[in-house]
Amino acid sequence: MLKVLISFYLILIVVAMTYTSSKAQSTLDKKYEAAEEKIVGIWPHNDRIKSPERLKELKDRWGFNYILLAAIYGEKEKSFANNAGFDSLHIMHQIYIPDLINNKELVLRNIKNVGKIWAYYFDEPISREHSYIQFLDLIKDLSNSGFYPHAKFIVSELDEKKAARLLRISDGIMYSGYGNKEAMGLDQVKTWTEWKEYLGEKFSLIWISSDQDSNEYLTLFKAAHDLGFNAVWFYALEPIGDGEEINDSNYKKFCEAAVEYGFMKVK
Repeated sequence: MLKVLISFYLILIVVAMTYTSSKAQSTLDKKYEAAEEKIVGIWPHNDRIKSPERLKELKDRWGFNYILLAAIYGEKEKSFANNAGFDSLHIMHQIYIPDLINNKELVLRNIKNVGKIWAYYFDEPISREHSYIQFLDLIKDLSNSGFYPHAKFIVSELDEKKAARLLRISDGIMYSGYGNKEAMGLDQVKTWTEWKEYLGEKFSLIWISSDQDSNEYLTLFKAAHDLGFNAVWFYALEPIGDGEEINDSNYKKFCEAAVEYGFMKVK
């Protein structure tokens, strides 16, 4: 009788371990994709750009359907993104206004080599006191080259009144801060709400930081859902040093929160 009981309990242990292992493996292998009519973009860590396989993982495993390429990148990195599954109409390219002042010809050549894309991104041009004239000249140059208004102009700012100055020449505005703008809250929900009321439908895209917002994903995706946003961008560039990219558990937590509020789904 004792031997029978021991054998029975051993079987239970093996079954439990197999189930636990299978469940853990299933969770580990889970893959995501953006929900229909949702933009879930990413500004990837530089380590990702250096690795075609890891760049491809952003699309195939984590489900991002748009990608931002920093101003330091060009035609080569765009081809990497294309090969990773991001076609040109799902790519946003940063333009750094001071570069236009220092070497306009080089910047314009890089833009032309990259070719037609979904959007150009300008990071806090008013807050950083970038040249407004250079910004307008760029619009003219891009128009003459056939890149604008084919591509959108997306602008981020830290203050809604500064952002309002760019309403007429931008297709979308983002709040580039993390946390409440008065530093009185842990998340940016209050700020998003105020900006939505002040700027209207042009405030149409939001940033969520992989570093500063990692404990607020559920809260922020709920707010994004409640405020009617359809475009969420994951700022995964920082910590910026080599080998310092966030780990898979952070990506998973972001994706699970996105699934919870209808921005992503499990494949």
